[in-house]
Amino acid sequence: MTRETQNRFSGPVTVFHERRLPERATPAGYAALIDAYGLKIPIPITLSAIGERHKRTEQDNCRIFGPRYSPGRYGDRRIWALLGAEC
Repeated sequence: MTRETQNRFSGPVTVFHERRLPERATPAGYAALIDAYGLKIPIPITLSAIGERHKRTEQDNCRIFGPRYSPGRYGDRRIWALLGAEC
């Protein structure tokens, strides 16, 4: 994997595409792929993100997972999105 590919994904944010997250978190799944590649498609109704606390929460159409759910590598992000984390 090239350095360019590794650096495409966003780090922790509190606002993602004009939507406020309930806490500081890193976008994951479809949200991460859409952002990393600048895709011109609708953002999912329910965003998924990886938070800094070891607690899963759901609030304001946003699911925040604990750090152990971090998808890591690029391929893992595609699988994470396909498994329906944003359903």
